Amino acid sequence: MNLSRRRLLGTFALGAGAVLLAACGQSSTPSPAATSAPAKPAESKPAESKPAEAKPAAPAAAPAATTAPAAAAPATTGGGGPVTISVIAWNSGSSAEAFKNAMAGINDKYKATKPNVTITFEPLGQGPTWTNAQMARIAAQTTDVTATYGFAPADIINFQPDSQFIDLTDLDSLKNFDQTNVKRFMSWKGKVWQMTLAYVGQIVWTNGDMFDKYSLKHPTTYAEWQQVCDTLKSKGETPVFYAAKPQTGLSRLTSLSEMSIGRSKHPNFWGDMIVSGKYDFTTPEWVETFKRAKEIVTKNFDPSFSGIDYPSGAGLFATGKFGMWPEGSYSGGDIVAAKPTFQKLDAFTAPFGDDAAWNATQPVYGDIGWAGLRYSKNVDVVKDWINFFGQKDNFKSFMQVLQYYPTQTDAQLTGPVPTAEAPLLKKTAVAMSRLALPGMTFDTSWGELLLSDQYTPESYAAYVQKNIDDSKPQWQKYIGMFDADWAKLYFS
Repeated sequence: MNLSRRRLLGTFALGAGAVLLAACGQSSTPSPAATSAPAKPAESKPAESKPAEAKPAAPAAAPAATTAPAAAAPATTGGGGPVTISVIAWNSGSSAEAFKNAMAGINDKYKATKPNVTITFEPLGQGPTWTNAQMARIAAQTTDVTATYGFAPADIINFQPDSQFIDLTDLDSLKNFDQTNVKRFMSWKGKVWQMTLAYVGQIVWTNGDMFDKYSLKHPTTYAEWQQVCDTLKSKGETPVFYAAKPQTGLSRLTSLSEMSIGRSKHPNFWGDMIVSGKYDFTTPEWVETFKRAKEIVTKNFDPSFSGIDYPSGAGLFATGKFGMWPEGSYSGGDIVAAKPTFQKLDAFTAPFGDDAAWNATQPVYGDIGWAGLRYSKNVDVVKDWINFFGQKDNFKSFMQVLQYYPTQTDAQLTGPVPTAEAPLLKKTAVAMSRLALPGMTFDTSWGELLLSDQYTPESYAAYVQKNIDDSKPQWQKYIGMFDADWAKLYFS
């Protein structure tokens, strides 16, 4: 099975120039560091640091930027002589081969309309391999279009889209997209800088046959979830499957817990932190968040979860030996590809909290999209190709292969995965794993808490608070870059 990008997402020790991502698997590779100098000297770009497996590392110094952003070259059109456009991306989807085939289909359709234009598409790996290749290609100005994640604060800081990307605000295909998704995943300073095609989320996949066998319903509160787990254990079943090797895979579980408990009590927590630098990880809601995450792991997880390789997760869940798998929406395709022994694949949003209505909120983040580079000598062709991608038929044919959440609301996908996920998209909010600023020392896997007994929920809360406090000199320079209006759009 191909290792998708999302399988590499999770917890990173954030140095001065590091960025934190969740997952799309990775739910996750880190956001690339900027390779061009910032438009303003005060907004120097951080560089990527490598993920740590355990305790957060000391902040690393950010290297100097490699080049200044080139002014947009004189625009050319696709109606003249031969034009070649370079497009780079990570290997995405449950099958890298399927991803390449989907891209070939789009590019062949585009060439039929613009015979003089050739699109060269290059998947450049996953995880750090992709990040390093992307940075190198942008620094050398040898690609016209790069794959991007939906804008998170770290992406905006690292890429400074208003100085490095082509303005896409006037593309007519943007009208086909849900405007909330345009504002949340594609925009900065009132303009559109990338076309985000998909977003993904964290949910609980279920073996529907096992639920039906014991007449179980999807839980909507924490008490109900515990009841479901108790019933399965009483029948000799393993309630919850997880694959936490490396421990970065735990970021899906922690994101679900934070959304249900912490966010429900303090919906503006992350907005307050990013906009004004105010935060407190020792409040009762954070302690309860840590407590319930630890409790569900201790009481209901397969005891061998910490030693199970994450890439093998979908195949093992497909054996039918487990009731539930808290995981990314992106793994639905992997489960189906593994030919599950059960007939009914289903899913629900994790009810770590006591408020059933709030528990219906799914943590999500922007996934694959396209951004054109300002230095391209073929700006008009780049914009035309991206615009072509956003046309309804082209968009749907591509997304039908990837099976991620489409950012166009009219793109109704078919198959068992979209069918299971559709009811869970009525209420979403940006996942915790995409919200830290570069330089923050914040372990999104909560590994020290969930994989050992060295901390109580209370002492772990104090530990997190101290890490954020100690790393503040590395990230406080970004306070003021994001304002309340941005936060209102992003966290809507």
